[in-house]
Amino acid sequence: MSSPSILTALTKLRQLLTRREKTTWLLIVLAALFSSGLELLTASIIMIFAQVLNQPELGQKYLSYVGITDNLPPSRTVFYFALLVGISYFIKNITQAFEAFYQNFKIQDMNYNFKNRMLHHYSLTDYEFSATRNSMTGFQIITSDIDGLFSTGMVALAGIISEGFIFISLVTFIIIINPQLAFMIFAIGLIMGFLVTKLLFKRFHQWGLREQSAARDSAQMLMQFLHGFKEIVLLGRSQQFIESYKKFSYQKTKVTARISATNLLPRNVIELVFIGLFVITISFLCFQHEQPIQMIGILGGYLYIGFRLMPGLNRLINQLNSFKTIDGSISRIHSEYNITAPQKNYFDIPTLVFNQSIEINNLSFNYRGVHTNILSNINLTINKGECIGIIGPTGSGKSTFVDLILGLLKPTSGTVLIDGQFQANSIQWHQKIGYVPQAIYLMDDTIAANIIFGDDTINHAQLQEAIKAAQLNDFIKKLPDGLNTLVGERGIKLSGGERQRIAIARALYRNPEVFIFDEATSALDNDTESRLIDVVNQVSQNRTVIMIAHRLTSLKNCHRIIEIDDGCIKNITNNKD
Repeated sequence: MSSPSILTALTKLRQLLTRREKTTWLLIVLAALFSSGLELLTASIIMIFAQVLNQPELGQKYLSYVGITDNLPPSRTVFYFALLVGISYFIKNITQAFEAFYQNFKIQDMNYNFKNRMLHHYSLTDYEFSATRNSMTGFQIITSDIDGLFSTGMVALAGIISEGFIFISLVTFIIIINPQLAFMIFAIGLIMGFLVTKLLFKRFHQWGLREQSAARDSAQMLMQFLHGFKEIVLLGRSQQFIESYKKFSYQKTKVTARISATNLLPRNVIELVFIGLFVITISFLCFQHEQPIQMIGILGGYLYIGFRLMPGLNRLINQLNSFKTIDGSISRIHSEYNITAPQKNYFDIPTLVFNQSIEINNLSFNYRGVHTNILSNINLTINKGECIGIIGPTGSGKSTFVDLILGLLKPTSGTVLIDGQFQANSIQWHQKIGYVPQAIYLMDDTIAANIIFGDDTINHAQLQEAIKAAQLNDFIKKLPDGLNTLVGERGIKLSGGERQRIAIARALYRNPEVFIFDEATSALDNDTESRLIDVVNQVSQNRTVIMIAHRLTSLKNCHRIIEIDDGCIKNITNNKD
């Protein structure tokens, strides 16, 4: 697998950022360059100080450049330059500390804002797209890939620019001091850069992809183990799931260890090269018949530059490697950011009203990439205030039919129109519907939080009305914490009937015009179902109701019963006059 270039990754990264974030990133780079400039200034002062220590008369010459012309004793001259070194180091370190805080806080702000944008994109994603893909993809992108992009990638990129600037500038200093020596260092640097590019970059890209894949698979296996724990224990499959998790987790651990260990290698190589260059430099100067006192100034500057370049070059290589490991994350985020959120699938129709009927005309549907129709040529009119029952065998297309009426799916052909003119796949139609699914999703939160379900402000009057209509009053009064009772993850602390009533109260809280029950009672026993059907019938008065059920007894109060089989309407029975 070929490794994409850093330029390609940077292009994708630039496309992900807003104009304001690009400006912020520019300020981060400028701050890093300013900090690097102070680093270079300190290096210059150190080199001058090394010369002044050996030749104090040079100090007087340098002081004259800033207007100090008094003849100072050598000790005073050295003192002033030592003081200058201390001041420059103090300013440099304080500035670098502020720059580090600024960089990290701004990058984490971008991380936070981008996660919010990505989640907003997901909220606008077409339901069909969301329903037919692995939910772990979005989970990993939000919780892992984006963190890697900013916390690793952006920080590494800032470091690459900063350390690269310092490296080039310090090498420039060496050129000024001794061009021939600089040429040798530059040649060795090019050889190392070539080796790093050819040997490490491609490997780090591949390792990053493997680490990403292993992290996704291990997280998915862990989620399956935790969510299916009851069945896993009963079937005695714990060890199989644990072994599967261990397999992917082991792969991730090995790749992570390989990346971390390889990142340590450049340091050893750089130290070896530095010592070798130090010996070569001394030999080079000796062959040029330099006097020892002249060599000390050059070697002092060389030593400082070398000791600054060693960790800096090591960081530069590590940051380049780190950036390459998130190539895969950048590509995935870029792809995800551009293929999700097709807002055209949900229209904004402020004038939408429901006064007459829901009209289904020549409706057919199949999922993307599937050529067989789930529904074919459905024609039906549901009048306002009517109660419609839908029955049929498993896999007949009942739930898909309801999803089309809900406006979550877009017909492959045909239409679902409200009052003969408004598209069902619109935001305003969603707001008119109270939906109770078969699989109730309850948050690990209070009863009240599960009824209002994310509403920013609680309408207490509507909340009490919904609780009363769903016949939850007696149950809640018996609880020590009342509405503040925690229901547990997925409502584990509640019975099936209690979970269904909370779902009905959630649907009622928004005072909908249309009620849709998607096999909402199929998992209940006959007695509980009978009581819940009475609740459904009571709350459905003066509303349009669509009920999917397996048993005809659940649909005894419906005006018409629609039988769906093999994606077609087989029969319509008038159940009530």
